[in-house]
Amino acid sequence: MVNQYKALRILALIALLISGTALFAQTATGTINTTLVNKNGITLVFDTAPGGVTLGNSGTSAASANFGIISAFGPLAAGVTRPSVGPATFNVQTIFDVNVIEGGLTSANYTLTANLAAAAPTGMSYKIDAVALTTAAQTITTNGTYNADVAHNLGLVVSMSAPGSGGPLVGFPISATINFTATAN
Repeated sequence: MVNQYKALRILALIALLISGTALFAQTATGTINTTLVNKNGITLVFDTAPGGVTLGNSGTSAASANFGIISAFGPLAAGVTRPSVGPATFNVQTIFDVNVIEGGLTSANYTLTANLAAAAPTGMSYKIDAVALTTAAQTITTNGTYNADVAHNLGLVVSMSAPGSGGPLVGFPISATINFTATAN
C-alpha cells in the first residue's frame, strides 16, 4: 500500500508538472482592423506676446485682451502702450501673437483677415497693425508664416470729445469682439 501511495504521489506530481507546463505554453492571437480618414487643415491660436497684455485663454482660438483703465494721460496697465496723443484722439495698443497651425496642406502661407463683430462704440475705432477694422473683413496679411507666433498689434483710437459729442462713454467698460479668419493660400 505504501508503494501504491508513493506511485500515486509520483504520478500526481508528474501530471501536475505536465499540466502546468501545458498552461504556460498556451498562446492566443488577435487582430484589430482600423480605418481612419486623415484630414488636412489649419487652426488659428492666439498667444500672449512678450511685452503685451496677458491674454485670457492664451493658446486657444478664443482669447481675450483686457486693456484695463485707459486715458490720454496717466498710467496704463502692464503690456499696454500709448503710441500717440493728439489734439482730438489718443491711441493705446498691445502686442499679441497669432499662430496658424497647418497640417497636411501644400499651402506655403496663409491670408489673415479680421473684422469687428458689431460696429465700434461711439468715439472708438479698432485696428490690427495699421489696418482700421470695420464689420467687413479687412486683410491683415497675405503671406503669413505657418506654425510660428507672428506678432500683431491690437490698437484702439479713442476720441477725446465728451460723451454725447462724439466721445466714448466714460467710466463704463467698453468691449468689442474681433473675428479673425486664416485662409490657406
